[in-house]
Amino acid sequence: MCSLRERILEVLYIQGAEDRQASLDLTMHQTVFAAWALALCASSAHAFMPSSAVPTRASVSLRPATSPLAKRLHAPGCSCATCLPCSRTSSAKLSMAFDRGADDGSFRGEGMDSATYSESLNELFPGAVDEAKFIETMGRVAQSEGFNPKSAINLVSTCRDEICRPFTEKLDAAWAQHFNIASLGGMVFCGKTGFGAGMAHSPQVGGKERYVFWVGPHIAFGTGGSVGQIWRPGREGISSACGALIALNGEIERSKMNVGLDPVDTEMSLLRQQVMGKLTYGQKPNLVGITYAAHDCILDQVTLTAEVAANKETSEYIIISGIQVHGALGQNFWWPGSVTKYANGVATDLSAKYDAAIEEQGYDVASFINGQALAHAQTSAGMRLPGFASGSV
Repeated sequence: MCSLRERILEVLYIQGAEDRQASLDLTMHQTVFAAWALALCASSAHAFMPSSAVPTRASVSLRPATSPLAKRLHAPGCSCATCLPCSRTSSAKLSMAFDRGADDGSFRGEGMDSATYSESLNELFPGAVDEAKFIETMGRVAQSEGFNPKSAINLVSTCRDEICRPFTEKLDAAWAQHFNIASLGGMVFCGKTGFGAGMAHSPQVGGKERYVFWVGPHIAFGTGGSVGQIWRPGREGISSACGALIALNGEIERSKMNVGLDPVDTEMSLLRQQVMGKLTYGQKPNLVGITYAAHDCILDQVTLTAEVAANKETSEYIIISGIQVHGALGQNFWWPGSVTKYANGVATDLSAKYDAAIEEQGYDVASFINGQALAHAQTSAGMRLPGFASGSV
C-alpha cells in the first residue's frame, strides 16, 4: 500500500526534486486538501505523473533490426527479428521475441511517470505511435499511391471488443465508412466470399478498383497493472484485453486445450488453431508473444485471401497491419507492423515511405504521452489544482 506521502505526490503530478519537496511540505499540513487528494487518486484509475525529463526520440522503424527485449527473451525455435534475417517485404518475424522465460508482468503501468511509461511502451512495441497519428501517417502513405476516400474502400479487421471502436471511428471520420472483415481477436475468417463482397463496393477510378486493408490484434498496457490489464468504464474491478488471446495464453500455460472445432465457440476454435500453428513445439510465449503471433496470423490470412479474391488486372490494394495497444490516460496506440502495396502482381514495401513521413513530422511518442499527462493533471479533477499547488504541475 502507498503511504499518504506517496499518494499525494502521485495526485499532484509533481516535477523536480525542489518543487516536489516544497509542495509536499505544504500539502502535508493541509489535512482537508490531503483527504481530497486521496479521493481524487482513488477515482483516477488512469492517472500517472508527467515527466520533466522526456527521453530522446527513439527509432520509429517499422522493422527494428534488433529489439532490446528480443536480445533477452529468446526461446528454442525463436523466429524474432534477431534470430532470423528479416526484410521489410517478408511477413512479420517478431512472433516469438517474447518467451515466458521473462514474464511480461514485469512491465507494469502502476506508479510509472510518463517517461518510464514511454520507454516501456517502446520496448514492448518498438515504434508505437498514437492512434490518430497512425491513421494520419498511414493514410498519407496510401494517398501518395493513389488510394483515397474517393478512389478506394477500406476493409478493416480489429477485435470485436468495444474498446477497439475508437480506431474505426477515427478511420471512418477520415476515410468514410469501411467494410467489416473482423472476427474475434482481430482474426479474419470471412474468406474470399467476404473479401469479394467488400471489394465489389469499391469506387472504380481509371478502370481500377482499390482497397486498403487495416488489420491487427489488440492488447492492453495502461496504468491498471500488468500487460493485458485495463480499466473499463462502469466496471469496478480490473479488466483485460485481448480476452481471447489471454484465454489462449492460459491454455498454453496449462498445456491443456481442445484443438478441435467447437460448434458453439467457432471463432475461438479457429483463432486457437491459427495461433498455435505459429508456435514451435514446447514454446510457451507470454501475452506479448501471443499477440505478435496473432498479428502474423492475421497478416498471413489477409495476404493469402486477397491474392485469391482480387483481380490482378482490374484492382490494386494496400495491406496495413499492426497491433492496437490500449494505453495510459485512455489513449490508444498502434505498433506499425507492415504496409505493402499490391499492383499488377507485384508487392511493393512502403515501410520506408511511412518512416519518412513520421520523420518529416518530427513525431515523438514520449513527448505526446507527456503532453497528455500534463493535460490530464490539470483536468482530472474537473478543475485546476488549488492555487497553492498549481505551480508544481
